[in-house]
Amino acid sequence: MPENLVALFPQLFCSCGSLFFAIVIAIFGVLLFRSASQRQRLQTVLAKLPLQSIATLKPGQGLVRLKGIISQVPEPVPPSLDVAVLRVALQEKKRGEEERMMDRIQTRPFLLDDGTGTILVDPTGLDRSLLGEGTVPEPEDRAAVLQAVGLPPSLGGLVQVWALQTGQEVTVVGTVQNRGDQMVIAKAQGQPLIISPGDISDLLAQTGKQSISACVWGIALALIILGLLTVSGILLLRVFLTLSHL
Repeated sequence: MPENLVALFPQLFCSCGSLFFAIVIAIFGVLLFRSASQRQRLQTVLAKLPLQSIATLKPGQGLVRLKGIISQVPEPVPPSLDVAVLRVALQEKKRGEEERMMDRIQTRPFLLDDGTGTILVDPTGLDRSLLGEGTVPEPEDRAAVLQAVGLPPSLGGLVQVWALQTGQEVTVVGTVQNRGDQMVIAKAQGQPLIISPGDISDLLAQTGKQSISACVWGIALALIILGLLTVSGILLLRVFLTLSHL
């Protein structure tokens, strides 16, 4: 085999490798742009959704926006007796090992009171990225927080906590449903379920920030893909030119 032909193998290998990585990164880019599009659509829906009172709700009404106080958690889970939603994210990195991310959430149905009435809210399937700002628990509370979501209390690493509990004011966006003879707010297929501290302006700011962040990462990946495709194209062109002169 001619030596100049053997010398083409590294270039061909690098070209195929660049093309492979470009395809892999393109998949992540598509997912990011899809996420950005979904956040933009959600932001539009939230902006157009009027605030309603619980007293005016009717069965089968569809997607609604409510604001009120978590008045009670009828079926609490010890030790967090007054917590309706508890999300715990753990970032653990041991020496010589890859970083591990664990994200657990525990939810319990709760009663929402807006002053005109109360309604049961089922948090199952809520958007966990719109729970507001996370906090770092105090050292004495860390073990209890991890245990509450089924994680070993001995785990090390950075812990962040999001908790919605009785007495807290929340904005709820969900679908009015009938369960037996009771109306509830819950997640419906293809519709958002959001339970978030603060007002609608906070939700719009969060969704906007998430959309912009996904777009920025998507653009960055697109530039990387362009660079990899350029390298792959140049190497392939050199291989073809060399072969044509053999």
